[in-house]
Amino acid sequence: MIFVSFQYQPTIMKKLLLFLCVALLSACQSKKEESTNAEGLKKMREEWLKNRLDFFQAAKPQYFSAKTINGQPFNSKDYQGKNLLIFIYSKTFLKKDPNASYNMVDDFNGIYTHYKDNVGVIGILEGLVETDKELQQIFHDASFPFEQIDNTQSPSKQEQLKYNIYCTPAKILIDSNGKVIHSSCGGATDEELIRKLDSIKGAQK
Repeated sequence: MIFVSFQYQPTIMKKLLLFLCVALLSACQSKKEESTNAEGLKKMREEWLKNRLDFFQAAKPQYFSAKTINGQPFNSKDYQGKNLLIFIYSKTFLKKDPNASYNMVDDFNGIYTHYKDNVGVIGILEGLVETDKELQQIFHDASFPFEQIDNTQSPSKQEQLKYNIYCTPAKILIDSNGKVIHSSCGGATDEELIRKLDSIKGAQK
C-alpha cells in the first residue's frame, strides 16, 4: 500500500498564491508604465506640432514671416483676404535632367507665369547646405522669377520656419479665408491644383 503525504501542500499553495500576486502586480505595473509612456509621447507630439505651421488640408495655418534670399521681409499676413501658393522643395529637385518626365523648376515657373495675377507665390528651399556660396549657386541655377525663402540648415544656422510637411516638392494653396484648400507632395504635374487655380482665376474675371 502507498501512502501520499500532504504535509507540504499549504506551503506549495502559499508559494503559488505569492507567485500569482507578483505576476499580477507586475502586469499592472507594466500596463501603468505603457499608459504613462503613451501619454508622455502624446504630449511631446502635441508640443512639437504646436510650434509648427500646419500646412495640411483644411488647416488654417498661423501667419508666418521670414526673410527672402534678397533680404526682403515676407509676411503671409500681407495675403490676408488673398490667395497664396507656397512651393516647398529641396535642392535635389533643382538639377535639370533632360531625360526625366518631370522638371520641378519648369513646373513651378510655369504655374507662376499662368497664375501670378491671381495668387501670391512664394518658394521655400529646405535641407542641408554647407556654405553660402553653395546656396547662391543653387538659386542662380534655378532662375525662379518669384521670391524664395532660404529655410536651409547648415553648421552655422537653423531653419527660419518649422512646419508639418516632410516631403518635397510640396504645393500648398491657401485661400482668401486663410484655409489650406490644397496640400500635395511629389514630383508630378498636379492636375487638382491646376483645377483649383483655374477656378480662382475664373472667379476673378
